[in-house]
Amino acid sequence: MNGAPTPAHPAPRDDSSSPRSLSAIHLDLDGATHIFRVHGWNYPASDDPLFFTGLRNALDLFDEVGVRATLFVIAEDLDDSPKREAIAEAVRRGHQLGSHTITHRRLTALTRDEKRREIFGSRQRIASEFDVEVAGFRAPVMALDREALELVADAGYAYDSSLFPGSAWARLAGLPSVVASPHSPLPGIPLWELPMPAYAPLPFPFHPSYSLVLGSWYFRAGLNFHRRRAAPMVLLFHLTDFAAPLPSDWLHSWRVRLYTLSHLDVPTKLRRCRHMLELVRQHYRLVDTSQLLANFAETSTETSKLAARP
Repeated sequence: MNGAPTPAHPAPRDDSSSPRSLSAIHLDLDGATHIFRVHGWNYPASDDPLFFTGLRNALDLFDEVGVRATLFVIAEDLDDSPKREAIAEAVRRGHQLGSHTITHRRLTALTRDEKRREIFGSRQRIASEFDVEVAGFRAPVMALDREALELVADAGYAYDSSLFPGSAWARLAGLPSVVASPHSPLPGIPLWELPMPAYAPLPFPFHPSYSLVLGSWYFRAGLNFHRRRAAPMVLLFHLTDFAAPLPSDWLHSWRVRLYTLSHLDVPTKLRRCRHMLELVRQHYRLVDTSQLLANFAETSTETSKLAARP
């Protein structure tokens, strides 16, 4: 299978001796076409500069700091040959791929058959196109109900990463609870939930897309609150966090400017994203998602064995 780092790109920094908690880096590949669509805005072009500048800048920064990410792909983007080649380059650089559905529609608004096509079809398409294992799933706009979660398990994914800890998110997903650490949300079904970072008592998540708007203080505060949970961490980026601003004549409202982060230039975004990565590295060992889950599963098994001893 593809996926091993090529000699032309630096290998991930070796943090294997660190006893600290683990963190995985995720990147959702929502381009401008899907951002406009999910908000009901008319997209004014045939190309997607946000996708290409965002992915290129993200991959270069990940190389610079020596990390490998999991990229959550919207499968219909593979119909566009330049986008498909850009994702193939990410695979050649050693990054893992996950599914972000076929069309990036809100799953909770779909019928069961539509959910099934989005969840099953995206995994099959991505795996077939790049000859890689597609282990992870993330729901568009984190909208996931119990039916969709069961379909994620049925489709053969190893993990979902769509939910935040807390009772409100558990109710939306039809679950008894969502805790801060990786766990099995469906009794008797081999599916991990790798939750997003806890952010209470803050009002919003603190991943970079929010923190680039609210300020570096917000990211530091959220990181400190999550660290108190003593749980692994998903650091979730979006292409908007790295992309060049869209052309000014596309920005017909403050909402378009905000949701595409077009009020920030690339040097500012890269500087602040690099700083966020380094802040996380001060407290967590950065590993790929498969290693995080494998290490956590091994630790959980050992803990269970010790607890079972008389």
